[in-house]
Amino acid sequence: MSTHPADYLIVGGGLYGSATAYNLARQGAKNVLLLERGAICSGGTAKSCAIVRTHYSVSANMLHAVESLKIFSAFDEHVGGDVGWQKTGYLIVGPEDHRQHMLAVFRKQNELGIDTAVLSPAEAHELHPLLSFHDVDLIGYDSMAGYVDPYLTTTAYAQRAQDLGVVVHRHTPALSLQANGSHWVVNTPRGDFVSPNLILAAGPWTNRLTSTIGLTLPYEISRHKVITLRIDRPYEAHWPVVKDLTTPDKIYFRPETGGVVLVGTGDHGDPIEDADTLTDQVDMTHIQRIDRLISNRMPVFREAACTAGWTGPYDITPDWNPLLGPVSGYEGLFVMVGFSGHGFKLAPTISEALAATVLGHDPRVPIDMYAVDRFQRHQPLYGVYGIGSIS
Repeated sequence: MSTHPADYLIVGGGLYGSATAYNLARQGAKNVLLLERGAICSGGTAKSCAIVRTHYSVSANMLHAVESLKIFSAFDEHVGGDVGWQKTGYLIVGPEDHRQHMLAVFRKQNELGIDTAVLSPAEAHELHPLLSFHDVDLIGYDSMAGYVDPYLTTTAYAQRAQDLGVVVHRHTPALSLQANGSHWVVNTPRGDFVSPNLILAAGPWTNRLTSTIGLTLPYEISRHKVITLRIDRPYEAHWPVVKDLTTPDKIYFRPETGGVVLVGTGDHGDPIEDADTLTDQVDMTHIQRIDRLISNRMPVFREAACTAGWTGPYDITPDWNPLLGPVSGYEGLFVMVGFSGHGFKLAPTISEALAATVLGHDPRVPIDMYAVDRFQRHQPLYGVYGIGSIS
């Protein structure tokens, strides 16, 4: 079989692989190759709800989210292309025991230029007339948040990367890795791809590859379920994204095309061994549970109909934050994995920073706090809300 040399080799054609390829090329890298086992955006990214918000208790996450929001909201200007940006704002509701944490996040958001304020129930009702606040103790509103289309975003990054000279090999699955002197070899059905710099952006499939070189990264895989619900009136596209911290599942919901509401959860989900075993079947028990939670927050949804459902994989680290950068003892190997269900909104600046790190530059927004060995060094990045994707 043929051998394909590259100066920089990326495995994974989801949002992070595509955005990192673009950022490498933009920062001057040449001979960049990207391998994707299927089509661009055919893995975990395709199942993302693609919410863009900045409410984080972990400072590094908030900083990346704020800087990434600037890119998402003016993507054509910063990168090029249409990502389907919808500015809706973000309402977050919580119980009394979260008050101090929420207020601290609001203050930090304001310091970073995010328009976040505490609202009364009447003020919040003006923004979203279907909501009930009978069991809510604090309401926050960020006027600058919204959501994008995950497919449009990923393909825009991939196209811009190719415009800058990146070569994308679709339908080229990485089967195993080998270290060969100062180079990494990625074995595929189309031959071996060889490079001194290997970036793994394969999400929950990463350990399948790293296990071939005796490396297991600290994350686990879970199945998350998303459903859409319809009532006898359209769910308005301008209504804000809502995060409900009063629920054990930490549910969130946002408008979706067709006048329906999309509902997901920020909890651990169902543990699975292999992301390839996922199907889009959502069990009735989950639908009924979400029905109860959503109708508590929006009573008009007591008679809602479920119109669609799907599942997607989370790769969850012990502190619910990603593993980024070089891997000690594996010269030239870089990983970006373990985004724990909240990586989409951080992608523009984390991919920019990872590219800078690979090239030996200081990132504009640092990522050293996400180092792969932070658990061994007893420096985890735990958020104040407990486990969940709102770290």
